[in-house]
Amino acid sequence: MKLKYATKIYWSDEDDCFIAKVPALKGCISHGDTFNQAAKNIQEAAELWLGVAEKYGDPIPAPDAAVEKIYQLSPVLNYSKLARLAGLKRSTLVTKLRRHTAFTPSEAGRLLSVVGAL
Repeated sequence: MKLKYATKIYWSDEDDCFIAKVPALKGCISHGDTFNQAAKNIQEAAELWLGVAEKYGDPIPAPDAAVEKIYQLSPVLNYSKLARLAGLKRSTLVTKLRRHTAFTPSEAGRLLSVVGAL
């Protein structure tokens, strides 16, 4: 399953590892020795979080609308054009999508205004 929630992954000197969080899923945090391991671990943690919430009838937050729409359109999406229309660098857009890292509220709003018109 492709995670449709923004994810934050960063290096922690204190923990000496990469920390991964899904801000929309309260308490959904993981880590890894490498960026890729942290990304894999947070994917698994989010799937478990969602499964437990569904099992016990807990509320499940709506997926990140901008990320979800971009994934839906990705087979036909021109990332260069999308980035330009949203006022982002193509490399920033592609990196954040591939790494499942969070867009700033401003970036997310600009992306939503562009993909919402598609």
